[in-house]
Amino acid sequence: MSSARMEPTMNRLARGGALNLAGAVSAGVLGLALVVVVAHVYSQQVAGAFFAATSLFIILGAVSGLGSDAGLVRWLPRHLALGDRAAARRTVPIALIPVLATACVAAFAVAVAAPWAAGVIDDAHAAQLTAMLRVLAIFLPIAALHDGLLAATRGHATMRPTVLIEKIFRQAAQVTGVAIAPLVSDHAAALALAWAFPYLPGAIAAAVWYRRLAAVSPAERVAAAETAAIPASALHAVGKRPPASQEPATRAPETPQAPAGHGPIREFWSYTAPRAVAQIFQTALQRVDIVLIAALGSARDAAIYTAATRFMVVGQLGTQAIQQVMQPAVSRLLTLSDDATAGRVFAVSTTWTVALTWPVHLAVATAAPAYLSSFGAGYADAGQAATVILALTMLLATASGPVDVMLLMAGRSGLSLVNNAAALAVNLVLNLLLIPHYGIVGAAVAWAAAIVTRNLLPLVQVRRILGMSPMSAGLLWAAGSAAVSFAALPLLSRAGLGTGVGAVCAGLIPGAALYVTLLWVARQRLGLNAFGSLLPGRAAPTPPAPPDAVPMRSVHVHGS
Repeated sequence: MSSARMEPTMNRLARGGALNLAGAVSAGVLGLALVVVVAHVYSQQVAGAFFAATSLFIILGAVSGLGSDAGLVRWLPRHLALGDRAAARRTVPIALIPVLATACVAAFAVAVAAPWAAGVIDDAHAAQLTAMLRVLAIFLPIAALHDGLLAATRGHATMRPTVLIEKIFRQAAQVTGVAIAPLVSDHAAALALAWAFPYLPGAIAAAVWYRRLAAVSPAERVAAAETAAIPASALHAVGKRPPASQEPATRAPETPQAPAGHGPIREFWSYTAPRAVAQIFQTALQRVDIVLIAALGSARDAAIYTAATRFMVVGQLGTQAIQQVMQPAVSRLLTLSDDATAGRVFAVSTTWTVALTWPVHLAVATAAPAYLSSFGAGYADAGQAATVILALTMLLATASGPVDVMLLMAGRSGLSLVNNAAALAVNLVLNLLLIPHYGIVGAAVAWAAAIVTRNLLPLVQVRRILGMSPMSAGLLWAAGSAAVSFAALPLLSRAGLGTGVGAVCAGLIPGAALYVTLLWVARQRLGLNAFGSLLPGRAAPTPPAPPDAVPMRSVHVHGS
């Protein structure tokens, strides 16, 4: 079974990954542009206050999301794999109604507590921060709806809405708005409004797109009516619906079937609830240090730290470009008990992630002075150590593979929660100990320790529970090729020519050419042949469904 699914699965991953990669490149460039624009147009104090306010917004957005994106991306492919589109449609409001309610409560709390929060974060600029936070509070429910609807579209195995709406439109609109805002008004609220407003048209577009994906065709209505009219025993007798004991939705022993009588709401949230807390921890891990630096240090330090670590967002966008495509594929394969293909997808996805992100992290580590100088003269000297520490840490993180995704798609949301809680605890404790004495370097060390914790724990768990490993010959080739091309050559150039932009280009341009050559030579080992399906006439045909196929009953499975 696994060999029959392997090639079409990899071809689908390649097609979706290529589209998502284009979106990730766009989002990465636009994300850097946003920081550059804010750093150049506004003072370091205003920029730091803005970054702290938007970081708090993103943390609260994760709280409001309740982990529903992971729940949707896991359950929708399972229902669709079993042909139960009605269950897939019911799952979306089950996910989004609590999310919207939570977001509204969070928005009200932020609006009321804005003066207090602003005073804690940066008392010197409390008035500006208060105005920003109150504007951002208005858009919290809209952002929650925006993200939830896009997750629902990904659950239908399409990346186009996420790429076009989230990674291209919203990011471009935010950069444009932030650049125009000072021409319209010099009030801090205008800057926050320019950044948050694109969530509104994005949410409307996502709603329209999801409605098209979830629409029921006339043929499906007829098939559903005919199936409902046939007794279950008759369906079992003619072989059109296997007995419950033979349905492939269960995965014993690690994900036993839910007890009878559990409704769909309880089934969905019993899996998603641990993920909700884990996602809060995960987002806090990525953003809380900026808030702590502003509170324990200064808004200027927060601005420098944001610039010094912005490259990580670019790398994470590349990682997400692959993970968002593999999530529904892995969920479907584990539903059908095809562990061999799921393990192969895990290994190949890790190789692609390393091949895509190591060049970014190594280039930034070797060219940190030139990278930081792009944000302005006040950023170049203070942020170099933090940049190098985190760039090198991300090499380990990406080489571990999408281990958290594997745990989630296998139903182990509880383990994901424990891992993220441990990482956040490490981060908070070290931040509180190190920031007062070492500033942004201490924050970088704390974040690095948390990243290592968050990746090594699930790596061991995936190996022990699922028997899967990210290691492969392709992974070693990709890592070695990146190290030679984007570390060895740029360091030689830096030793001979210095740290200027010219010296950086003298090392990176030939390194990039060498890297492309090395990937091409090992394209089969790296699984890059799957991208041949992108060429005209090369797409693998989708095998036709059996003529007597009818939707099977979807069974929610728990393992959290």
